[in-house]
Amino acid sequence: MLGALVLLAVNDQLLKAASPGLVTGVLSDIAGLIVAPVALQAVWETGLWAVGRWRGPSAVVLAVAAVIVGVGFTALQLWPPATDLYRIGLGVLQWPIAALVAVLGGSPAPPLRPVVAVADAGDLVALPVMAITTWWLARRRSARVAQGAVSDPAAPVEPAAPPS
Repeated sequence: MLGALVLLAVNDQLLKAASPGLVTGVLSDIAGLIVAPVALQAVWETGLWAVGRWRGPSAVVLAVAAVIVGVGFTALQLWPPATDLYRIGLGVLQWPIAALVAVLGGSPAPPLRPVVAVADAGDLVALPVMAITTWWLARRRSARVAQGAVSDPAAPVEPAAPPS
């Protein structure tokens, strides 16, 4: 998982600029499809933790996140309005960092700019990598729960003992 995140960052920030093309595009798709479901699961489970409802890692949440990412990725590749929404949405998410860097460097904040995204139905060949990785991660996390390495999501939460 960490390797996919590093690959995504290095590929998108360095390799694509140095050598744009099929290989860097496929690397981005594969790494993104590995990272995105886990990131979505992390956001969901962090929200549960924040409200005191987290019971441990959930293979079901990871599977649902993978389906959401898979459907979104498919729409991005096949449906132009989804591609445009992605381009604009990611541009909006990146703007605060670009603005902060510019202002700290003594320049005015840049305008909002959509990112570059090229829809390509051929990119859908990367989807099986996400399915295999998600299945592997879910099995691994379930095994850790069974071994007691992390809390059992089905176990009742014991109230904390009062201080003595």
